[in-house]
Amino acid sequence: MDPLTDPELQLPTRKITDGPRVSIIMPTFRRSHQIRESIRSLLVGEHQDFELLVRDDGSGSDGTAEAVAAAAASDSRLRYHRNPTNLGIARNLNEGIRASQGDFISVCHDHDLYRPGFLKAMVAVLDRNPSALYVHCASEIISQEGEHRGSNIHDFAELTSGPEWLRFMLSRPGCPVCALTVVRRSAHESYGLYNPADGFIADVDMWMRLSMYGDVAYVREPHLQLRERERDHHAGSNFVALRRTLARIHGRYIPVAYSGAQVAKARLRLCYWCNQIMMLGAAHRLKRWLVGDELQRVPVEGA
Repeated sequence: MDPLTDPELQLPTRKITDGPRVSIIMPTFRRSHQIRESIRSLLVGEHQDFELLVRDDGSGSDGTAEAVAAAAASDSRLRYHRNPTNLGIARNLNEGIRASQGDFISVCHDHDLYRPGFLKAMVAVLDRNPSALYVHCASEIISQEGEHRGSNIHDFAELTSGPEWLRFMLSRPGCPVCALTVVRRSAHESYGLYNPADGFIADVDMWMRLSMYGDVAYVREPHLQLRERERDHHAGSNFVALRRTLARIHGRYIPVAYSGAQVAKARLRLCYWCNQIMMLGAAHRLKRWLVGDELQRVPVEGA
């Protein structure tokens, strides 16, 4: 799929200009026990000019609709929609963005928590830096029970040029951008939506893609509390497949970010990472076999 030409990845120009400043898109899948707390943390935030679109990719039998209604408490800014069939994370996000009307698109997950100043800080940085197409921020890690586990706080500059940021992302096997970003709507209109071919980590492709066309902003304060995923979440049991997808995404952008001998060097580095990943995957499977604790694969996607 070419995000600049494929109709499935296009975002039409919005028809109205008096919508909210921010559209929060919250994809959800079988997390009725946590989504209420996530929603409430957003509704009481300092930045109030937003709409919150909850996009349910589940079957409707786990109580998510009821949990969302309880959290909303008749707040008209929240709109709930359940997909008639499971779309997967990327298509679910895309449909939510198409239904939105805000100047900025904020993706928020259904199990994480948001500090009161989250949206206020993110929007302020984009207002100060018109060349930035998206902003990400520092975060704290919490357990399923809400206990502090660690932090992801970096000394990135408030604004980094797109080409420099793309090379930085390609220089390491992990992704330094948290999925819970705020993106200019105009960036999606010009450069496309999330690519379903990249599945659960379609956001990695998005951050690299947008870095080709504009700059990247960062907020150093940890406004996010990222909850550890469930023990049986498919991201854990499909480790090798996800890493292969990540390698494919990197390979897509290496010729864009580098030239000459640098391209060959970056590809060799990628091959080295891939070999490491295969060894880690084999060790991971062997450990599970030895302890008799093979986790069940989950066939559908959720954040």
